[in-house]
Amino acid sequence: LKRISSILGGNKNTRKGLRLPQEKRNKAMKNPSPQGKTKEPAKKGFLSQEKAKGTMKSLRVLSGIEIVDESAAVAASLHQLTGLRKLAIYKLKISEENDTFKELLSSIEYLGSCGLQTLAINDENSKFINSLPLHYMSAPPRYLVSLELSGKLDWLPVWITSITTLNKLTISITVL
Repeated sequence: LKRISSILGGNKNTRKGLRLPQEKRNKAMKNPSPQGKTKEPAKKGFLSQEKAKGTMKSLRVLSGIEIVDESAAVAASLHQLTGLRKLAIYKLKISEENDTFKELLSSIEYLGSCGLQTLAINDENSKFINSLPLHYMSAPPRYLVSLELSGKLDWLPVWITSITTLNKLTISITVL
């Protein structure tokens, strides 16, 4: 896994995303303490487990993934992929009140400062691309060359005008 540079999943035509393995839920493991109490297992998603093992450092492309409300660990783990140049989310179904929403926004901000060049988001009703936190992002992706936003887009994010490297802007299924 150390030499993997691209993970391409899902189907671009149908916009079916690849769902990364989630953390195990509802399975408490026994604590070996004499009191016999149980504790929750460590909440680590697929990417954070791989990073902890020292793998996937050379990942440059993560394309065709699906992020849903239960994917908070996956969204948070994106912070770890500092070498990522392309992130394509084919299916996004999250609510603004959920932790996944905040984690994904934080990851996009962080990766944008690390050299993310291509960002594609297909928003299927989650209102992520119309959210005020995304619209007024404090640290917009400064190295973006290509931005693709798909979904019911009411307005363009304010920070688009500040990106001097942006060459390709694709907006589909919009009400602009």
